[in-house]
Amino acid sequence: MDSNEETVQKHVVVNSPGQRSEVLTERTQRGPRESRLSPGTIAIIAILAITAVAAIFYIVSNRNANLDAASQAPPTTIVQQPAQQAPVIIQQPAQQAPVIIQQPAETSQRENTSANDDANMQDIATKKLAEDLNMAGVVMTITDARAVLTGTVNSAATKAKAEQMVKGVRGVKSVDNQIVVSG
Repeated sequence: MDSNEETVQKHVVVNSPGQRSEVLTERTQRGPRESRLSPGTIAIIAILAITAVAAIFYIVSNRNANLDAASQAPPTTIVQQPAQQAPVIIQQPAQQAPVIIQQPAETSQRENTSANDDANMQDIATKKLAEDLNMAGVVMTITDARAVLTGTVNSAATKAKAEQMVKGVRGVKSVDNQIVVSG
């Protein structure tokens, strides 16, 4: 039997005085198959399909945008700092380390006592280091009362001695000892 067919059977019993009869009728109808989906169900399926297509489109477009962004180089940031006077390096005889002497400040900068104090501390510390021949490879700069030692010495003891000599200068707040021991 086809799913589009419907069979209806009727059984009728007729009782009359003196006679009893049974009638059996069977009828088959063919017709279009009825949809089992209601209009509300169809609407929900349509909304879900549209949402799925929109989600896929969103994911694909974001992925392409991310790939485009990744392929571009990050923007270059340029930071300009105020111009500073370059220090003048004066070479001394081979036994002594080079001494860095800052150029005299302009009159507007001379009022800055911190820079004057740094220059005075650097002069004193440089003279102390120049008195010891083992300190010939040591270079020292002072900024904001903080000394930085660089260069090369022959022993750890000489490295420690250089740090102590600079710490002993009045006004020096800290010493960053970056001296390399090569022995």
